Formats: sequence, structure tokens, C-alpha cells
Amino acid sequence: MTDNVFERFQQTGEDLAWNRLTTTHGGNMSLRHQGRMAITTHFSMPGRLLPGNVVEIPLREEPDRFASDASWDAPLHQLIYKFTPAAAIIHAHPAYAVAISMRCDIITPIDTEGSVLLREVAVVAPEDASSRLPQVLQTTVAAIVRGHGSYAVGRTLNEALAFTAAMEFSCKVLMLSARHEAKIDRGRPAAENGFKPGDISR
Repeated sequence: MTDNVFERFQQTGEDLAWNRLTTTHGGNMSLRHQGRMAITTHFSMPGRLLPGNVVEIPLREEPDRFASDASWDAPLHQLIYKFTPAAAIIHAHPAYAVAISMRCDIITPIDTEGSVLLREVAVVAPEDASSRLPQVLQTTVAAIVRGHGSYAVGRTLNEALAFTAAMEFSCKVLMLSARHEAKIDRGRPAAENGFKPGDISR
């Protein structure tokens, strides 16, 4: 693996951490690279990646969890690459997106950037992640595993990062908009105030 490949991981990881799109040790990233897959290691820190925190593994052969340092998410990344044309994948833990995922099945952005870049974001149950994410990401650029985190695909890590950031911004706008509506609409019963699935999925 070349220094240039590691630098792409390192810069993307720093951007994820700087923009608070994941937790200190949460998430993972991968790239198709020369017929193989370069992926971050298990429990590495996205914002402080070292050269040893990115490893290459076969694109098709599932790694041995006990013998490989690769992220435990590697088999899911392999499935996504198998069924989509993606060249890069970012799994992150964006707080607003995860919060909204607890209350809906589809997230529909109301901001302009999200509407253009994402259109809509599917929410997948954790137990269905390995079967549904490769399917969902054939036609969309991002999805969320309910209560866990986001998966975004792109032609480059930078593009997958852009979709991750756009998704988190859209979810923040949706939540702030719903909160604002609840505050100004004093005539509704208390039970109807606040954030509801109907506020984010149209």
C-alpha cells in the first residue's frame, strides 16, 4: 500500500473527527485498491490514524476475526463492494442521524443540499444490515443502521465523506426544524408537541 493511500485515510479520518461525525474509536473506512481492499483496523481512532491502522485484505475472502487486524466490519464492506460499484465506504456514528434513526424508517431531507445529494436515506434494522445494506446502497449513496451509525459509499473517500456530512447536516436541520415547530405551536396538546416520525419522513 502506498503512502498516498494511507494519506487519504488519514485526512478523511481527521475530517470525520474534526466535524464530529463519529466517536473517538467509532466507525471504519475502506477503499477498493488494486483488486484488494484497504480498510482501517479494529478499534483504531479515525482522527489519529497511524500507518499500521490501515491494512489490505482480499476483496472477496472474509478475514479471520482472530487472525486479522482488519475492522470487524470488513465482511459487510466486502458485501457492499460485491453488489455495488462503490470504490470507497465510510461507516460513521453521526449523532443527529443516529438519533433520528430511532424513530423512522426513511429520512427525507428538507434542506437543499440533502435533497440534491441524498434524496432520501433508508434506515435499516441492525439484524438486517448484512442483507439490506448491499441492496439499499445500489440505488442510494447513504443509509443508517438504526441506533448504530451511517454507511456512505462513493467513488472516493472524499465523496463518501461529503455524503456522510450532508446526511448529518440534513438530520440536524430536521431535528431543529421539528423542535422549532413544537415551540411555536402552543395550541396543540402537549402529547403532539415535539419530534415525531412524521416530521422527518414524508
